[in-house]
Amino acid sequence: MKLTFSDYVKNHRFSLKCVPHDTDLQKIENMTVEVYPDNITSEDEDSYGNITLFGYTNELHDSFRFDVKGIAVTGREEYEKADELHKIGIFKYQSPKTKPGLRILAFYQKLDLKNFACATEKASAIMDGLAESFKYVQGITDMETTAEEAFAGGCGVCQDYAHIMLSLCRMERIPCRYVAGMMMGEGLSHAWVEIWNEGRWIGYDPTNHKLVDDEYIKISNGRDSEDCLVNQGIFTGNVSQIQEINVVVEEVFDE
Repeated sequence: MKLTFSDYVKNHRFSLKCVPHDTDLQKIENMTVEVYPDNITSEDEDSYGNITLFGYTNELHDSFRFDVKGIAVTGREEYEKADELHKIGIFKYQSPKTKPGLRILAFYQKLDLKNFACATEKASAIMDGLAESFKYVQGITDMETTAEEAFAGGCGVCQDYAHIMLSLCRMERIPCRYVAGMMMGEGLSHAWVEIWNEGRWIGYDPTNHKLVDDEYIKISNGRDSEDCLVNQGIFTGNVSQIQEINVVVEEVFDE
């Protein structure tokens, strides 16, 4: 990712959630992280287990970028275990980004989920319904768009698909979380949903209308996209900025 500023800035403090971590589904190897200006001061995990890099620089700079490279060994397990049950409850409740309005409420009633017995059946029905009622279109929504706003407009991107599915699952009291990551064939970052069922997290990709498999690399998870922001920071300078993101995921084989 690269940020280009219209003039020089300084006193730049930043936090990055851009580093994949080991899970039951993936093991990260040969990881390298390059940041410019090169001033990472610490690394920690947030309350959701996401790796967070913190940094500060007082150096004048008109761009900020980071580059993450490595190998993700995927397909290790079919599901991610959910051992810390005391942390599951927070994912039952709506967040500001997923809170339903009249449009989502009407769609929820139309789905008539009472005929499905378990969380996985309900999640599949929600994903099926969303595939028929929402379209993928870039440039219509932005990072601030809520699930209700996106659904009312009828189209959006992967973040919007995920927020809408989270909203509907939480109306059924299904613990579920937003996931940010990457997948094969994408030139950008991606987002999907994990639902909790019988001690395991199961991934659903409503954008592509499929279950998550070994083509996906997980970076972070949280209640919604706000918990998974790749880059947050403050700096001194009256500037505008342009953000560029480039994601390359290639399949490699052992020789």
